[in-house]
Amino acid sequence: MSGEVIGHSVQGRAITLTRVGEADATRRLLVVGCIHGNEPAGRGIVEALERSSPAPETELLLVRDLNPDGFAHHVRTNAHGVDLNRNSPEHWAGAGARPWSEPETRAIRDLILRERPALSIYYHQPFGLVDVPEGGQPQAAARYAELTGLPLRRLSRRPGSISRWQNVRLRPGSAFVVELAPGALPAALRLRHVAAVLAL
Repeated sequence: MSGEVIGHSVQGRAITLTRVGEADATRRLLVVGCIHGNEPAGRGIVEALERSSPAPETELLLVRDLNPDGFAHHVRTNAHGVDLNRNSPEHWAGAGARPWSEPETRAIRDLILRERPALSIYYHQPFGLVDVPEGGQPQAAARYAELTGLPLRRLSRRPGSISRWQNVRLRPGSAFVVELAPGALPAALRLRHVAAVLAL
């Protein structure tokens, strides 16, 4: 396991990537615990994954906090007041001065383009479901829903969504959103989510 700084927030907080598994792995999975600062339950899943043992030929790319300023202040947006999950160019609708205007979104964009993960999972709250990824090939999302007991549902289109951008930019179905229930995630459920990530 190793940690590295992949960028800094508006207020200068480090955005840290933890790698778990084989450095020369042929398959990489990206897991982002917290994008909206007031939706932090996924952080516990990522923290548990930092102590896990992924399958052979697999490396986990773990970002506990993409929005450390929002988490520190218990707000949805970053310190510029921008919703980071509306800041990609995919159907961008004005979140930020322009697509990728925020240092946090540029950090995750650069990581994705450099590492080209086979699969990415983004945790949000509070709907308690797995969102069907746009663009087809929902098999990974459906399997995750099956393993965790969450329903598989299609949410309405979110303009500027990072996961949608990734599905367009890399490959359909390579990124999906898990909406955890409101509040803290019980330990037993956290372990179920960890097991589902490792199974994928």
